[in-house]
Amino acid sequence: MKNRYLTAIKSSSLSILPILLIVLVLSIPGIGIITLTGWDYLMLSIGGITLIFGLALFQIGAATGITKVGEYMGTSLSKQPKLFIVILFALALGTLITCAEPSILIFSKQVTIVKDNPSLNAIVLIGSIALGVGLFVVIGVLRIIFQKSLKIWYLFFYMICFMLICLIGLDETKRGFLPIIFDSGGVTTGSATVPFILALGAGVATVRGGRHSTNDSFGLVGIASVGPILTMCILILIKSNISPYTYVASESFKDATALALIPRAMIPYGGTLGAMIEVGIALSPILGIFFIYNFLYIKLPKNKLIKLLIGFAFSYVGLVLFLSATSSIMSPMGDIVGRGIASKSNFIIILISFVIGLVTILCEPAVHVLTTQMEKISSGQIKKTTVLLTLSLGVGIAIGLSAVRAIYNFSILYLLVPCYTVALVLMFICPDIYTAMAFDSGGTASGPMSTSFVLPMIIGIVSVIGGVDPNYYEYGFGVVALIAITPIIAIQILGVVQNVKHMSMIRLMRKGTMDVNDAQIIHFD
Repeated sequence: MKNRYLTAIKSSSLSILPILLIVLVLSIPGIGIITLTGWDYLMLSIGGITLIFGLALFQIGAATGITKVGEYMGTSLSKQPKLFIVILFALALGTLITCAEPSILIFSKQVTIVKDNPSLNAIVLIGSIALGVGLFVVIGVLRIIFQKSLKIWYLFFYMICFMLICLIGLDETKRGFLPIIFDSGGVTTGSATVPFILALGAGVATVRGGRHSTNDSFGLVGIASVGPILTMCILILIKSNISPYTYVASESFKDATALALIPRAMIPYGGTLGAMIEVGIALSPILGIFFIYNFLYIKLPKNKLIKLLIGFAFSYVGLVLFLSATSSIMSPMGDIVGRGIASKSNFIIILISFVIGLVTILCEPAVHVLTTQMEKISSGQIKKTTVLLTLSLGVGIAIGLSAVRAIYNFSILYLLVPCYTVALVLMFICPDIYTAMAFDSGGTASGPMSTSFVLPMIIGIVSVIGGVDPNYYEYGFGVVALIAITPIIAIQILGVVQNVKHMSMIRLMRKGTMDVNDAQIIHFD
């Protein structure tokens, strides 16, 4: 038990410290990128410690709580003779667990910063995203059960999404919201949803069996990421009178009142519910639905139910700490960093954004869950470090491209359309398991740190160099969407490279076993 806690603390420290170190390096007087006060350094330290402990507690709780729910549900649902039961409970849990996703809670606050927005408030936004995830979790589970091609399903649903996006693009008043639509697909799958969805897919695939069961263990996260894009397209098409984004610059932490920021973020204060209530509201329906299903079908023994509850308790405390620190410390710090680097040359802005992207992926809790699952299911053939390095490069490129958009103000479609085209073409070149893992990686790469630190940073850049009245929705948002698509391409390229190496090894082995006389023709009289 003690070793598990120490391992979680070590893992979370390695995840959080890189981004903190970059902020500290940028604040060195000789470098002069950003200027921080003594209180800034203190709050950054307190926020970092809170993030580390929150992430560690969540990782411990996810292993014995949320992940176990996914495993139990996946194993049981795959044995259900009634398809209606499979659809009902997969939809309910897929929708409800999305509401527990920290990324969505942070993202909804960023998008709906206009308090009196009648059409794009937090409830409508979160509800649309959650419904999209729930529907496509059902579709993904049914795909595994009926053994349908993952590639064809990706191609089909992305074609529908882009047809709707074309309709939105024709409307001058709504095309500016395209980045938010694509961002919604990225924020759905993070620290809460990924452990559940991965375990659900693995459970269904294992019980179903067959020679494609390993490949089918992945892909459900990627399928679930498509749903919010589709539902958000429909929402934007039917909605009108969406108010513009109101930007409020973050200030440095000036005095001792800053010490109350994290506690205030936990409780109802200033018109917000607070992380304790938000996370409680998000997690309790998941437990409720699971206990109903368990009472009817699984019937776990008492000791396993107690372990499950303890796991959820750890997840609850960890998410509360993590969410409170990101909203009260990391988001203002991201805005400060963005405005600081925006005063430098374009090359420096892009370079720093790229470097921040390289380490941001290490701060995402869900990425460590996914990469561990990859290494486990592939029996060590797909190394966790290799995948992390590949994802790091992809996210670095994504945030660098977001900085380019913030500087030159062009439509996100100029980047996303080619990227999605390349990703869909690569599906038919790289091995199936890498395609499934790639789309799962895209969903997990964009998590709480992307929405709480990187998104405010890009918005901060736009606020400085975007002119008198920049369109924040169009040029500030979209970074999460790019973070979600570039890892897909990166992992697929990794799959192609690995496949080429594998084929080369086979050819060398065959060549080594051949003799010069093997090609001779022997005539028998």
